[in-house]
Amino acid sequence: MKHRLARRMLAWILGISAVAALVATSIQLFFDYRRDLSELEQGMHYIEQNQLPGLSDAAWNFNIPSMQLQLEGIGRSPWVAGVSLRYGPRQAAELTTGQIATDSHHLYTYELHRNDAVVGKIYIYPNLDVLYRRTIDRFVVVLSTQIGKSLITTISIFLLMTWLITRPLTQMAAFAQAFQPGQNFRPFRLRRRETSSPDELTVLVDALNDAYQRIQKAHEFEVQHAEILSREVAERTRELSAAHQELARLSVTDKLTGILNRLGLDETLQSAITTAKKEQRALSLIITDIDHFKQVNDQHGHLTGDQLLQEFARILQQTIPATAVLGRWGGEEFLIICPDSNPEQTRLLAEQLRSAVEGHIFPVVGHKTSSFGVASLTESDSSNDLLRHADNALYEAKRGGRNRVALAKQSGNMHAENTKDQVLS
Repeated sequence: MKHRLARRMLAWILGISAVAALVATSIQLFFDYRRDLSELEQGMHYIEQNQLPGLSDAAWNFNIPSMQLQLEGIGRSPWVAGVSLRYGPRQAAELTTGQIATDSHHLYTYELHRNDAVVGKIYIYPNLDVLYRRTIDRFVVVLSTQIGKSLITTISIFLLMTWLITRPLTQMAAFAQAFQPGQNFRPFRLRRRETSSPDELTVLVDALNDAYQRIQKAHEFEVQHAEILSREVAERTRELSAAHQELARLSVTDKLTGILNRLGLDETLQSAITTAKKEQRALSLIITDIDHFKQVNDQHGHLTGDQLLQEFARILQQTIPATAVLGRWGGEEFLIICPDSNPEQTRLLAEQLRSAVEGHIFPVVGHKTSSFGVASLTESDSSNDLLRHADNALYEAKRGGRNRVALAKQSGNMHAENTKDQVLS
């Protein structure tokens, strides 16, 4: 890990320097290339202005030696690779010098005029190799220079970073690792030559010493007040236990009606069945729901439906005995657990509940009715069996016209189980 920061900065500096070198080289080469192109154009312009008039006279006079001599003079220009001259009737005759590239896209063409007549055409093929060689040579020289300068600068910065920054940071890290609260605290000092004015590292060292001094004081405070904190923890533990108990109560409470929810009913029913079987005591169950409850939601909205469920739960809660347990089974269905209650007693209670609901005027919807299914625990019944018998009895009440109480037939009741899904609540 030694000098990792310096190496990372070295890599960044190298990368930035390389990019800067490439950008600088590209810009310089671009302008040099433009300058060479300008020189090429100037060379062609010079040939057009100074050498083509004499070539036109020679072509007018069909002076072939003179034309050949002037072509060779043009071809000696460093910017010219080859020259082709066509002259004579219909320009059928041709003289050439240098290297002629028939597929060249860079071609300068000039017409030779004499006495208002075209006496020939000259085709000049520029020497682009010179242009390319100059560009490549400049690229190598400039890039090498830039890379050399970047390397020297980067290595110098790396050494300076190692000496001025990473070495002091390593000392600080060793001090931080050796620090332990509770031991005698000795302020940290950099192992370097003292400076006349504080720099950033001095400020950092002062801040580090200040931070560790505050940590030392905080540790002493913590030790001195451990007993107080312990008492506070005990108090918070008691509060947390009370909060957990409240959460446990809320977890089994129906949010809408404030009575037990299905989870609470499951636990209560299972406990009641266990007690009843163990002590050979009676236990009955009532399942009830509101007749045509879906129409209330469809016609008046779910808010009215919620108010109806709340009022319905209040009527049931006020009517059942103190030993019975009421809970919301789900949707508009409610469950009443009746310990020490035989089938006839439970049926009479269900009739009382049915009558109370029928006679009540609910907000918005007015009169509503409800149906009840009653089942009693037998020796072989489980909680699921008892619930199923009561549920079948509820659907029997539905099939009988609603607003009634039905007792469960706890044997041979397969017809009710097979057809109950066809009955609408």
